[in-house]
Amino acid sequence: MSKAIKELGEQLFTTKLYTKLFQTQTPGKRIAPPQANDNKTKAPLRLDAGEVIGDWKNVYLQVNSQAQNEALVKFRKKNGTDAKLASGKINMKTSEKEQEEAAKALWNTLASDAKKKLG
Repeated sequence: MSKAIKELGEQLFTTKLYTKLFQTQTPGKRIAPPQANDNKTKAPLRLDAGEVIGDWKNVYLQVNSQAQNEALVKFRKKNGTDAKLASGKINMKTSEKEQEEAAKALWNTLASDAKKKLG
């Protein structure tokens, strides 16, 4: 479980996917990793966009339906495929030079909350 969290975090920052946090998406749409058939098994976790209230976008860490990690499968079976493993908010108006730092702060909160939920 923490391997899956660590891998998504690394992917967000090594490939600069975190910049998508500051773009507009329809609530419920995936932010990262990019949606593709093979990503469902490769990436057991995903970030989804939530509602935007003022300048703040809700962001949800969720378990992909094809996740195979035991803790993630258990969470998904107990809570359903759309259950939020963790949630947070990001300011959409964050300046470009401050975006990486803001994204890291959000990710640290999401990762910590997810680890607590999964045990």
